[in-house]
Amino acid sequence: MVVDTLYGTFDDKQLKSINDALDEIGVAMTMQIAQRNQIKAIIDQLHEELPSLPKKVVRKMAKVKFNESFETEVAENNEFEALFEGIKAVQ
Repeated sequence: MVVDTLYGTFDDKQLKSINDALDEIGVAMTMQIAQRNQIKAIIDQLHEELPSLPKKVVRKMAKVKFNESFETEVAENNEFEALFEGIKAVQ
C-alpha cells in the first residue's frame, strides 16, 4: 500500500514506522500522566501535613531544586521587583 499526502508519499514500511512511533509516544504520554499524578499526590500529602505551605510554593521549590536554579530565580525576582517598583513610582 502507498499513501499520498501533502506530507509526502509513504509505503507500508514507512507507515509501520509511523504507527510504531505513535505507539511509543502513547506509552510515554501515559507515563507522563502517571508521573504528574504522583507529583500531585506528593504535593497534596505535604499540604495535608503542612497546610500553611501553599501547593504553588512547593511546586516552585521542587522545580527550582530540580533545575538547580536558585540563584537565577532570585536574580530574576530581584529584577522583576526593581522594574515593578519603577512602574509603580511613575503612576
